[in-house]
Amino acid sequence: MGGKLENGRKQLTNIKDCIARGFVKDGESPLEVAAQRLIKDGINVLHTIGGDDTNTQAAELSKYILEKHGGKVVVVGMPKTIDNDVVPILQTFGADTAAEQGALFFNSEFFSLDVCGEK
Repeated sequence: MGGKLENGRKQLTNIKDCIARGFVKDGESPLEVAAQRLIKDGINVLHTIGGDDTNTQAAELSKYILEKHGGKVVVVGMPKTIDNDVVPILQTFGADTAAEQGALFFNSEFFSLDVCGEK
């Protein structure tokens, strides 16, 4: 059984940002708050889809839970980046979409300039 906990950019190691965005109160540790939620909900696997920050933050949380609580949370990371720079993955999620949308934008802009008589 699983579910989406939250979607969005958060760095649990950036305490000031987590406080400013209301994820934790002043004096609380974002890693501890997240760890307590996962432990309370019995979650032992995190599936991530994202880039370096996403997977690094999930790994930091997993490490924290192991070191501070003796728990184990496995991270299953699916790389997604528009840069397509994850070796040995041949094609990452996001790269094809970025290239496709870039081409559509270029074609649209080129067409607009051509119609307006600008070159």
